[in-house]
Amino acid sequence: VCDLVDIRNNASKLRDLENCTVDGFVRILFLNDFQFDSHMQDLSKYSFPKLKVISGYLLLYRVYNLHSLRRLFPNLVMIGGSQLFYDKYSLVIYENHDLTELGLGNLKYIKKGGARIQNNGQLCYLDTIDWARLGKIANPVLLDNKDEGCINHCGANKKCAAENDDGFTKTFCWGPNLCQKGACPDECLHACDAENRCVCHKECLGGCSRPNNASACHACNHLYYNQTCYANCPRGTLMADDWQCVTSVNCYERNWNEHDGQCLEYCPTGYKSEKIVKKNRCVMCDGQCDKVCNGIEGIVEITDVKSLEKVRGCTVLRAQLRITLTGGSEVVEKLEAALVELREVGSLLVRRSFPLVSLSFLKSFRRITGEDDYFYSVYIVENKNLKDLWKVDSFKDGTNFTIGGGKAYFQYNPYLCMDKIDKISNLTAEIEDENDISLLSNGDSVTCVMEKLEIVSVTDLGDVVEIEWKNIYVKDYRTLIGYQIFYKKSKYENATRYLAVDGCGRSSWSVQDVTTTHTALDKLSPYTKYAFYVITSNTANAKKGAESDIHYFTTSPSTPSPPQAVVAKAINSTAINITWQAPLYPNGVVHQYVAKWVRQRETIDLKLIDIVCGYNFYSTPKKPKPKPEETTSNENEIKFSISQGGNAACDCRKQESLDSKEKVTESVDFEDYLITRLISYGHKRSSNVTTNVTTSTTVANVTPFVPAVAPTPTFYMLEQTVNTTSNRTEESLLITGLHHFSEYYIEVSACNQASCSSTAVMTRRTKKLAGVDKINDNSLKYIPGLDSKQPKRGAVAWIAPSDPNGLIVSYTLEFTKQDQGRNECCSVTKFNEKGSCDIPDGLSPGKYRVRVLPYSLASEGEWSRSIDFSIEDISTGNSSLMIVLIVAAIFIIIVLVGLVLLWRNRFNSNKAQTYVSVNPEYSSVGVYEPDEYEIAEDNVELLTEIGHGHFGKVFEGFAKQVVKGEKKTRVAVKTLHGNESVSKRMEFLKEASVMKAFNSHHVVRLLGVVSITKRPMVVMEFMSKGDLKTYLRSSRPDAEVTGLFHAESSIRIPLTPYFHQDHKEEPLTLQQKLQMCGEIADGMSYLSETKYVHRDLAARNCLVHDDLTVKIGDFGLTRDVYETDYYRIDSRGILPVRWMAPESLKDGVFDSRSDVWSYGVVLWEIATLAEQPYQGQQHDQVTRFVIDGGYMEKPKDCPKKLYDMMLMCWHYSPSMRPTFTEIVASLAQDLNDHFKQVSFFY
Repeated sequence: VCDLVDIRNNASKLRDLENCTVDGFVRILFLNDFQFDSHMQDLSKYSFPKLKVISGYLLLYRVYNLHSLRRLFPNLVMIGGSQLFYDKYSLVIYENHDLTELGLGNLKYIKKGGARIQNNGQLCYLDTIDWARLGKIANPVLLDNKDEGCINHCGANKKCAAENDDGFTKTFCWGPNLCQKGACPDECLHACDAENRCVCHKECLGGCSRPNNASACHACNHLYYNQTCYANCPRGTLMADDWQCVTSVNCYERNWNEHDGQCLEYCPTGYKSEKIVKKNRCVMCDGQCDKVCNGIEGIVEITDVKSLEKVRGCTVLRAQLRITLTGGSEVVEKLEAALVELREVGSLLVRRSFPLVSLSFLKSFRRITGEDDYFYSVYIVENKNLKDLWKVDSFKDGTNFTIGGGKAYFQYNPYLCMDKIDKISNLTAEIEDENDISLLSNGDSVTCVMEKLEIVSVTDLGDVVEIEWKNIYVKDYRTLIGYQIFYKKSKYENATRYLAVDGCGRSSWSVQDVTTTHTALDKLSPYTKYAFYVITSNTANAKKGAESDIHYFTTSPSTPSPPQAVVAKAINSTAINITWQAPLYPNGVVHQYVAKWVRQRETIDLKLIDIVCGYNFYSTPKKPKPKPEETTSNENEIKFSISQGGNAACDCRKQESLDSKEKVTESVDFEDYLITRLISYGHKRSSNVTTNVTTSTTVANVTPFVPAVAPTPTFYMLEQTVNTTSNRTEESLLITGLHHFSEYYIEVSACNQASCSSTAVMTRRTKKLAGVDKINDNSLKYIPGLDSKQPKRGAVAWIAPSDPNGLIVSYTLEFTKQDQGRNECCSVTKFNEKGSCDIPDGLSPGKYRVRVLPYSLASEGEWSRSIDFSIEDISTGNSSLMIVLIVAAIFIIIVLVGLVLLWRNRFNSNKAQTYVSVNPEYSSVGVYEPDEYEIAEDNVELLTEIGHGHFGKVFEGFAKQVVKGEKKTRVAVKTLHGNESVSKRMEFLKEASVMKAFNSHHVVRLLGVVSITKRPMVVMEFMSKGDLKTYLRSSRPDAEVTGLFHAESSIRIPLTPYFHQDHKEEPLTLQQKLQMCGEIADGMSYLSETKYVHRDLAARNCLVHDDLTVKIGDFGLTRDVYETDYYRIDSRGILPVRWMAPESLKDGVFDSRSDVWSYGVVLWEIATLAEQPYQGQQHDQVTRFVIDGGYMEKPKDCPKKLYDMMLMCWHYSPSMRPTFTEIVASLAQDLNDHFKQVSFFY
């Protein structure tokens, strides 16, 4: 069992998940995110098949280069949700740009919490997941994923198919060919195996490896201990995290507490932790339990709501509490929640906290000790909105607030009156003067002498509430500007005058200014308790003012909002269960719900049926939502009579706007929470109700009903009848007695004492009924044809099923003759025209049997019985015509056979002249013809043989007039042995002539060709140090200097100047290795730009010049020198498998991206001085290893930069590999100035 797993920035940390069941969360974030990681890491090589359970939540955030989780978590069965992210979610997939599918094919259960999948721009296959199967997350949050353009095809696997709530068969999958596991049968809940058989132990969840064995469960339904599932923890163990059992020793090692058979991180309320011998236990406190907190260097500073976590739940703070708040929403509520238990601090400082109007959030505040090193124990400065402090006397326990030591300091609090300050300064041990407490800067902007203002009446008029108060007597009425009425919602009668002001100067109190002694408050929420008080508005020089006590009133009920989360589920062919949740705004006491339903008549577009004849409508499209303007005028009148209570149409629009705003706000809040957590480690009141609605809780009488919004989709028509109306006070209803496989329009509204809400509307189809999609066997008959000029085929007639599942959409007719069968589709359109379907053309005369299979909207039905009929032979005239046609056909066949034989003879005679290109995608040259590269054989002088193989030999020599300005040039000459066939010689010349099109410094130049001879020669520039593979090996510290024997082949290559000098080469420096890498990449960049695919890039096919410049060479001419580097695969010939990309090995695909893979292997050869790639593995093992996503490990002493380049080249997805141009760019800073002068890149 692994603890919390947080993997970020470095993919190698994924190894922490090996062999784990995770106790807590798994968070994977910032992998391949260039803000944190400059190197793209390959995630395809990581897989954790043993990870089956995550007890908390799974979160992926900004993980790039990850396309699916199917390889990463192939066997993840359960996410427990014992810890939730954002207190809501157990599965969070957020901003993973490359993710195309979830791929959690074995995930069967999410025990607690929901799913939030958002901002994944390429993510599809979300609507193919049946979220209800996974547990209690039927409504996951799916926002701003790809959606549009997703194909979402599950594949042909029949196991993906299942029946959904509509009665249709639908495919469910996590991705292509990755079916979603089916739900277990009801009789075994979640304890079924992979085939949904009830064979697992009852404590299993998500499957098992052996039947009826609690130790073979993939996950546990209740508790896990010692690899076994239990309903209750075994004796001597404790329950921890609600999902596992631990020993007392394990609990102590966690530093958790034992309490009532559980191992708890924190003791419950009223208990405190007490340590005994190797055990922590929770014991009941004597009175209130203290939680003592300490600051950093004696200070706890609150600058925003996030910093409140430092003091949350503290009762004693042995430090100075500094509050410096500049803004934030719901500041006071959050301060009160965090500091509700705080009783004692060392000293208090509140400075420049303009959101605070009062410090009354310190509800348990009892003492300031003044024992720290600060001169002032209370320091309140520059709080421009502060009007009140905290309570200092008359506590319920009979105690008063105390200050142990230090003085008080109050300056520049313009709304804080001196009588409030005096209550604090009177408690200090020392006497303050005006330097400590200013009489000029405190309370200078407010009238501090207040009389009591008397409220006369509060009158609720439905839409508004009228408030009246007594006038105040003042000597000089010029100082009385008017009155201010402060009001706000208050669920309980505990409102205080002073609460926070946010960054925009807004308070939780609304205010209304008047100049009279009465006012009317409007735009109030219905059936809501409000608090209010009235205060005079005075001039600055007023001597006194007046304010009222806080009073309360409750507004009248009004029309509720519609019920929420209305869900209808088909139970069987005659019943639908409807569930819903209470309205978001009940606006009163909801005592009744009204559910109404009506069956809709099925009609289908006949043109659609003709097009899809033979296809069963298992996946019928969802019907479009009806548009109000599509209803008739009469329906509009009915809609008004039903919905006029509460102006429902207006309410709906406003509610939608509100919901949209709430979603946006919630999404922003979630993102803020996510970033902070991971990186930092109302409803308007309705108008008067005019419709009287009964409030009786008894079942209402059945009345005719037309839906408020009559659906008129393209293919469906509303049936204007009603079955029943049922009034319910519960939040569910089972409707029975319905028609099988029928669509029902359902409305649910909520009623309170004032009115009924507008309706929540949905449709649902009952399930299909077996046995009704079958024709009457007695009605099936054959009708002979009447046309004497054609075969008498006739037709098959029958009577359609009388009450099918929905509608019959087509018929299949099966014709059999002597065990040979043929199926033919008959559209329902053709059948309806005449009650029969014609015998199809193409049936030969003879005796047949026929039977009929109907297809309904639900599925295919049942076959009818079979009947016999005969097709008579055609007339004699027609027989003569048939004989003529047969003779003509025989003649044509004879002619064709003769033409084929003639063509084969010609083909064989020219066979020696044919040629297949070594690079067929890009080479289109025919038989070799001499051109400007032709050299006379006399102009070539062969000297020393420097290499040989089955293909021929390589000589050092001289050539005349092949380089401009040189009479004689040192060259390398490749030639054949001299006994080859014409086709071999042509192939040799063609492979060499590929190089004619190349003109780049880092590609070996072709200087000429001698073709007019029995022994053709290819003349190339001389590369004195030979091929790169040989050169690298010669630079090894232990390299031989007398000769080089290739263990991979039977060829000994003499150490001539062509290959290397007669002395051991100096070891290569890192700079020289990087220079070689850049030169090879530049040569390949040139080749890729000219649309040439090399297919065989390797160190053996690169040549080294005397100045160590490396060039691409030997295009197809070195294969048999290093013959063991090649391997025959099936019928594809001999291939260099150790240098080939996975797509080339698997599908035979070669392009510039596969050359990039080979380039990565060349880098490996350079780093290892030409060791054999995949050393120790056979060719077939290498093939399988690479196809399965494997690649070579980092060589010893290999620079990180070089290995990172290899990993980029070895990305399994070809599109993710860099181009050669990008590779050169990444190496540019390591290349010398000469490279800039001669390279293709520059």
